[in-house]
Order: sequence, then C-alpha cells, then structure tokens
Amino acid sequence: MTDRVTDRDRRKPRITRGGVLLTVTALTACGLMLYGATQLRDSGAAWSLTYEAASTGGPPRAAKMRYLHDSGPHPGGERRETETGETRLPWRKTVVVDGGEEALLEVTPAGNGTASCRILLDGERQVASGKSPGPGKPAVCRVTTSGRSGKWSDRP
Repeated sequence: MTDRVTDRDRRKPRITRGGVLLTVTALTACGLMLYGATQLRDSGAAWSLTYEAASTGGPPRAAKMRYLHDSGPHPGGERRETETGETRLPWRKTVVVDGGEEALLEVTPAGNGTASCRILLDGERQVASGKSPGPGKPAVCRVTTSGRSGKWSDRP
C-alpha cells in the first residue's frame, strides 16, 4: 500500500509541536509585556493640578510666568517647563504633574503691581499659594506632589 497525498490532504493545515510551542511562547511574552505595562502605569501617581494667577495695583497682566508640568496625562510623562511672556491676568491652567515631582508657578507682575498665585488639586483643594513680597516682585507657588497614587497629604 502506498501513501498517496491527495489535494485534500495538501489543504489541511498541519499542527506541529514546534508550531504550538512557538505560539504559546509568543502569547506568553505578549501577556507578560501587557502585565508589566499595567503594573508600571498603576504603580505611579499623576496629579491634575490647576495653576491660578492674579494681580492687583498695576496693569492686569504678568510680565513673565513660568510653570512646571508633564507632557501627558499619565505617570512617567516628560517633565516640561513653560515660560510665557506678557500674559493677561487673571490666568488659569490645568496641568498634570507626576507623583513625587515639584509643581511650580512663578508670576512676575507687570509694572508696580503685585501678583498672587495658587495651586489647586483637582481644581478645588488649595495645596499651595503665594504673594509678591513687593511691587514688581514675583509670586511663587510650589509644592511637591504625593508619590502615592490616590493619596495626598492633608497638609495644604
């Protein structure tokens, strides 16, 4: 009796141990990468902070503003410093800052005005504030964000 290979036999996919092993290995590697990415994302903290600036006694603008933030709304974003020239006050900007990092807003008032600033957690709770020490001097607000996801100290 001879083994004849028919057209029907040629169309059947053949499963080999090597093919199964390769498939299982690839699926396991993908699963581990996804698990690792999820753990990395969940292990960090990122905070939504609102920076606010205002002025009194001078023109309603800042001669210069500087603030720190992250590049995206997730832990591990690239750290950025943004500096603006003349800016109309009052001013408000919501940013993301990674856990354990410094949040900073510095406002230099125009002319002989004085400036004030605040940093709000989730747009509501004040976590830092500052005022110009004198006319034309910058107001500085700074706070180090909590490094624990979902936990922020009760201290303002």
